Amino acid sequence: MTATLRRPLRSLPGLPRRLLQGLYQGLWLALVLTGLIAAANARAQPAPEFDDAYKAELAAESAALRARIQQWPAPLQTMNQQISAALRANDPEQARRIAEDLSRRDPGNADVKNFLGKLQAVNGQPGAAVRLFDEAIKLNPDNRWFYVNKAGVQAELRDLPNALATARALTARYPQWSIGLNLEAALLDGLDREPDALKAYERAVAAVPPSAQILTNQGVLLRRQGRQADARASYEAALRVQPGYARAEAELASLPR
Repeated sequence: MTATLRRPLRSLPGLPRRLLQGLYQGLWLALVLTGLIAAANARAQPAPEFDDAYKAELAAESAALRARIQQWPAPLQTMNQQISAALRANDPEQARRIAEDLSRRDPGNADVKNFLGKLQAVNGQPGAAVRLFDEAIKLNPDNRWFYVNKAGVQAELRDLPNALATARALTARYPQWSIGLNLEAALLDGLDREPDALKAYERAVAAVPPSAQILTNQGVLLRRQGRQADARASYEAALRVQPGYARAEAELASLPR
């Protein structure tokens, strides 16, 4: 299911390549959590492209979700286990039906709304997914990943202005979270607002957690602007944050001598 969740963004021919590069690890990061199954029954497996900062943030959210699920009443935990079994059996429709029943029993559960939104996104219902993410955000406006998921679906709809608005709602709430700032920067870049994108990257690389991926994204934009020396500095900084980070090494090696 993780691979299925990653596929939609990569397959959008209408989005510029630079946007896909910038957004891949930002917009769909939370979607690689396979809903409640990952939190309750499995260890989240980040894609190999993720840098250490993203992996750590993903693992932290997975652990927090696990802890929240453990506080559910026993009947709801049983339903979560049934959702997990349906997903393992490659039956997302059954998973959705059980999750909708769970949501009816516990209408104030933001995590279930978020999970249902992911299922709708995977099943080709982006409008329904956005509405569910909105419900999740209304129920729990402090969960950063709900905004990430919503912006991802909006980008899939090629609604970049509203995806940017979602990202900015996130960065206004968490102005020092580098992952959210990277999301904002990539969307600005996708909207051909390069000066604003660079400013957002500058904020992102000064925020936490430090990320080799974000520094590499910054370098790619700088290189596209012809600022080779600045791009090199970004790639080298990325390798100081995470020695051996493959994408930064590849970008650095491709710079003209």
